[in-house]
Amino acid sequence: MVKYTVTDYFFETSTVREFFSGDYYDLFLVIRGSGVLRCSTVNLPAKQQNLLISKPGEGGRLEYSGAYGPLEIIRVQLSSQMLAELSDDVTDLEKSFNVVPFRQVAVRPDSQLYMLLKNLARKMLVLPQEKSQFGAAVFEHGILQMFVVLALRACIHAEFHTAAGSRHHLMLDEVFLFIQAHLTEELTLERLEKEFFVSREHIAREFKRQTGQTVHRYIVKARLDRCCTLIEQGLPLTEVYKTSGFGGYNHFFRAFKKEYGMTPKEYFRTTRQDARGQRTPL
Repeated sequence: MVKYTVTDYFFETSTVREFFSGDYYDLFLVIRGSGVLRCSTVNLPAKQQNLLISKPGEGGRLEYSGAYGPLEIIRVQLSSQMLAELSDDVTDLEKSFNVVPFRQVAVRPDSQLYMLLKNLARKMLVLPQEKSQFGAAVFEHGILQMFVVLALRACIHAEFHTAAGSRHHLMLDEVFLFIQAHLTEELTLERLEKEFFVSREHIAREFKRQTGQTVHRYIVKARLDRCCTLIEQGLPLTEVYKTSGFGGYNHFFRAFKKEYGMTPKEYFRTTRQDARGQRTPL
């Protein structure tokens, strides 16, 4: 059995990928982008600066819509043997993982801790290329040990400092990610209720309280933002509304004009004129 592995995943297009921890402690550090890891009992937001942790025997399905920039994740898998080698007489790292009462969890380290974790993870990716350098084994041991300790600190901090109120924010983060990942599909409060096992009334109330707008309004605005991006990229208007979740052109037309004060065709002409105006004369 391999003691540990480090893998860099980079996605630029819409992706669904299955992950399973097997006999390893699985750590996913999100370097950039935003997605969601759907697990059997919880949905974990895979967004920049988050650290996702799964204990052995757990899995999930990573969903990435590909709509808002690439998604990069560095995955570190650690065996029990590796954790034992990194432990000392005072600190049992595997036991420390099991003190945290989650099988799978997403935590958000503070900015300084995250930067340390990211730099260490990047360094771990190139360790195989440095085997011939002086003190390579000692250096590798130190990098791994520091990464695990910092990951556990982030996890323990989240457990002791997450108030009940912030758990609602986490739930809404998951709703935001789900909406972005499924913009082209039918999205209703009834569907969100089934997806998150929370009543539609509670979702609607919390959404309005925390964002100042209704779920429906947020979905329409997100679809219109996507439409603007596609129009600016030169996609024909006949295709724009079809790939943005609007049921028909009339619905798209009315929503667009209400939001921006111009028709989609007028917006298209404006973007074309702006593009021509930015050209440098020969």
